[in-house]
Amino acid sequence: MSICVSISDINWSLTKDVFSIIGTIGALTIGSIGLLTWKRQLQGTSEYELAKKAILKTYEVEQAIQSVRNPMLHLNKEEVEAGRRLEEEQKIYDERMSYLYSKWAELQTIRLEAKVIWPMKAHNSFEDIQTIIGELRGEIWLHFWLKGAYAGPGATVDNNPERVAENNKIVYFESDEDDFSLKVKDSVLKVESFFGRKVIPK
Repeated sequence: MSICVSISDINWSLTKDVFSIIGTIGALTIGSIGLLTWKRQLQGTSEYELAKKAILKTYEVEQAIQSVRNPMLHLNKEEVEAGRRLEEEQKIYDERMSYLYSKWAELQTIRLEAKVIWPMKAHNSFEDIQTIIGELRGEIWLHFWLKGAYAGPGATVDNNPERVAENNKIVYFESDEDDFSLKVKDSVLKVESFFGRKVIPK
């Protein structure tokens, strides 16, 4: 018994195989391109969201810094009448600083995330804000030291008017144009400069 296979049958079989292979390669290529596009879109979205959060949280820290400097103090009447005015003032500033620290902690988390995605420039853009918070903390301590809060019995405090005036420039908010406010603005601008470009639609 013999089997006869025509050349046309062989050619048709080869043609089907070739088209099948080409189709498979094409599907894989299209799938790979689609996956890469999806990954880029996902990465772009996550970077956009992180950049937006970085700017927003920086604004919140800026507001918290200026809230600490608010010269208006709502003192507890009973504490003042009991001769504990200074302690009451310290309590208010402690509460304000605690709020500032909580906002800074939130921004620090974003700062670490940014360091993973972008170079050190992202991380370093927050350095001036960190310095300002440290300076404000130190000046508030000095503010109460000048008022004698930490002086022992019989101790004298060098609270000459010039020293007090210099301290007040940092502790008390005067306007958006006072020296310390301008330093705060400059520190915020560094964050805006780096992350602002990443929230602009391409």
